[in-house]
Amino acid sequence: MRVDTSCDTANFILDGDKFFLELHRHICKAEKDGKGATIRLAYWKADPALKLPAVEGVAQRTLAQALSSAAKAGVKVQVILWNGWKSECFVPHHHFWREDWTAWLDKWKHLLTEWAFPAGSLEFKYHSYAGTTLHPFTSLHIKIALFKTSASEDLLLGGMNLGEDYKSSTTHDAANHWHDAAVHLKGDIHRVVGHYWSELWAGKTPPAAPITPDRSGGGKAVTFVTTDIQGKKAERDIRKELVGHIQMAREFVYMENQALTDPCIIDALVAAAARGVRIILMVPHPKETVLGDYSGYAYVMNFAFRAIAMAGMTSFTSKSAGKVKASDIKDCSLRYEGWVLSGRSLLLPPSPQVQKMGCLENDTYITDLEKRLHAGDDSLMQSWKHPNLPFRPASQFMNRGVHWKLKTAWMGTWEYLENITAIESESFSMYSPLLNGAKGKSPYVHSKVAIVDDKLAFIGSSNWTYRSMQFDAEVSAVIQDGAFVKAMREEIFEHWGMPKNVSQWRAAAEQNVGKTDGKVNIVPLTLADLAVSYTSLTAWGSWAAGNMI
Repeated sequence: MRVDTSCDTANFILDGDKFFLELHRHICKAEKDGKGATIRLAYWKADPALKLPAVEGVAQRTLAQALSSAAKAGVKVQVILWNGWKSECFVPHHHFWREDWTAWLDKWKHLLTEWAFPAGSLEFKYHSYAGTTLHPFTSLHIKIALFKTSASEDLLLGGMNLGEDYKSSTTHDAANHWHDAAVHLKGDIHRVVGHYWSELWAGKTPPAAPITPDRSGGGKAVTFVTTDIQGKKAERDIRKELVGHIQMAREFVYMENQALTDPCIIDALVAAAARGVRIILMVPHPKETVLGDYSGYAYVMNFAFRAIAMAGMTSFTSKSAGKVKASDIKDCSLRYEGWVLSGRSLLLPPSPQVQKMGCLENDTYITDLEKRLHAGDDSLMQSWKHPNLPFRPASQFMNRGVHWKLKTAWMGTWEYLENITAIESESFSMYSPLLNGAKGKSPYVHSKVAIVDDKLAFIGSSNWTYRSMQFDAEVSAVIQDGAFVKAMREEIFEHWGMPKNVSQWRAAAEQNVGKTDGKVNIVPLTLADLAVSYTSLTAWGSWAAGNMI
């Protein structure tokens, strides 16, 4: 689904403490409004014991207490949860009523006699996301909160599930390790997302877009995009939208997420870096993340790191050719399945064509692959070695290599990516927040944010991973308002203690290496940080399962 709409206001919400305060505030507003107000939630995970912070005139209480209290006040409360196989995601709905057994019994007595939910009742639906024809471990991964009162209509959308684990202050330390983001939107976007929610509630597979999208009201332009594979034709509009905007990037792309593994997004970043676009990717520190074993992600991201770094390389070391300088190369490209077998390649500097903004060869390379994915062509999912779309993204990167031709040579040289090391690159590095002095307790980056040229920002539930782009049900809002996007980016950069000027990031991060001040500092990652042992069961399990990365 892709719908062009608008919002009257957009407020960026950084980290869990601010998000849950805002969530509780809107529940309280609906409760005060009483009959006629609605609360509609859709989440991958919700814990009824989640403690919501105190807000104006209302003390701290659990999510169960807050929603039950709103329902008793006459608010129509409806909750969609993913009916997942994970026990942590399974929340029996009666837990929300255990705070008041009388109300619980009255509700069911009324149901038995009237065969209808009482006004203002709390209703639940478990959604069994039917993506199993492509992969058995798909999930409804969305995070949406819709509120409607007599005074306003509000939407909260982002990366936080409703659980204690997602809480954190913006001052990260060992006790506040979760980094996340969301957005509070008002305007026509509420109607659009409300329609999507209603389709989920009705059991439509996949949800249909509203018939009358509307931007006539002015305000900030917003595009609502989703991923859904329940229908006859897979919908992968988040990937299409993101790749399209990366292709149009001219200055920088900033992305935050728990991982970057989707092949098409990575190829688009390679092409952008080759054009001279600065790429900044913020991920958890592979060796120090508070959530433990990161090797499943690191296994693939090791190859992604090399591919994007090669797009801006000044030199590298090849297993067969030793150290190679960009100044000595005539042409260079990134290819699939060996330089003889592959007809698809991404041009890298110092290829003359790359100096032109746009680079038609690279655009065609990205577009052809992305078009097939967006068109729902999953016929290649069972192919192990197809150069366009093997089932396992890890194997796709393992089968890639670099082909280059020196100015003084008549033949080119081929080397697999895994044999390319010591890459010196001007345009790229992955970065991580590192809490020095506290081993294994560095912040976990869970936010799903992408910013392009201070022109637009993606905020939603979708990870930048193969699984999120290919299988899971996801939502994202693309906000196209320069003032909002720039303010949002500067808030994130200030949060990380980094300079607002994108060009100063690399130098500032390198200065943070080795600091012992006991604080969170942003550091550049190296290939050594992403190195994974071949005996890692997590890494190999992720590769074998395919969708786990």
